Amino acid sequence: MDVDLILEPNLTPEQITEIGQAAEGYGIRAIWTSNYFAHWDPFISLVPLAQSTQRIKMGALAVSPFEMHPLKIANALLTLNEISDGRALVAVGAGEGNLDAMDLKKPKKVVLAIREAIEIVQAAGKGGLKTGYDGEIYNVNLPCAYDWLKAPPPAVYGTAYRPMMMRMEGRIADGCFVGCTPPEIVEPAMENVRTGLSRRDDKPEDFRVNTFWGWHIKEDRDAAFRESRRELPWRARKLDPELTSLYLDEDEVKIVTDNFQNYVDAYFTHSDEVKGVPQEISNKLATGLTSTGGLEDLDRELERFKKFGRAGLTEIALRLHADPMAGLKLIGERVVPELRDI
Repeated sequence: MDVDLILEPNLTPEQITEIGQAAEGYGIRAIWTSNYFAHWDPFISLVPLAQSTQRIKMGALAVSPFEMHPLKIANALLTLNEISDGRALVAVGAGEGNLDAMDLKKPKKVVLAIREAIEIVQAAGKGGLKTGYDGEIYNVNLPCAYDWLKAPPPAVYGTAYRPMMMRMEGRIADGCFVGCTPPEIVEPAMENVRTGLSRRDDKPEDFRVNTFWGWHIKEDRDAAFRESRRELPWRARKLDPELTSLYLDEDEVKIVTDNFQNYVDAYFTHSDEVKGVPQEISNKLATGLTSTGGLEDLDRELERFKKFGRAGLTEIALRLHADPMAGLKLIGERVVPELRDI
């Protein structure tokens, strides 16, 4: 089982390069840059890393066709792929924060739209748009030969939170990024991916399954929980009661649901205290939905990661926050060697 890293969107290209070079030395498989609004461009920011490394893969997570036409996603991805000699990745998803910031709407047929976007990006990388693309939602009306490509085609993942999306991506994509799925429900998630894989005409040799997972393990355990509590509104499908109920009783779930906007407000004010929610409840969610704790909690987290691997995930993407180099050092020294043979 491989280990990837997801970086904060406010890191400069120089910082990303420094982290990526160190990560390559630790055997990290890939660096993912976060695609947020009003932040560094995720593709351009990876160019210096591509030019200064040889093995580590790199990609943007997640890019929505509702904010950027699939043909333009393909252009950005394939440019990075050529610069990196075939090491680029992308995760295509429905999108959340960016759409809110730009007041963009999703189509009614979201799964179909993501499918068509993935197909267009894949086809671009394989020279399959020479006669365009005729879709229900997205079209490519002019011949796009991409005859300047030399590197192997990049892997195109889809991001999925729900069963229909997981099944579609198992059938169409090169990989599925199962979003924020706790170990308690990873088995049914993988069943949906496998259902999609069983319906493919082509059987991929190396279909990838990844998951986004918050990493908040630090020497200072209290600091780890403070950091984790600030990030909670973006966990578990925005604290979906279906998932928070795995760790909270009925009354606690209602408190979280009723105060979701307070979680969002706390995030934007960089506060770890959520108005109307006892800290104990947030700490339960932090422990259940992420890796949060001190060094004494590391063995517990390793067992959770191994459960992901046994369920069929090929990699896990750990989301770093403050002091990413310290997080990388711990992951590189303690996590990567433990998961190598899973």
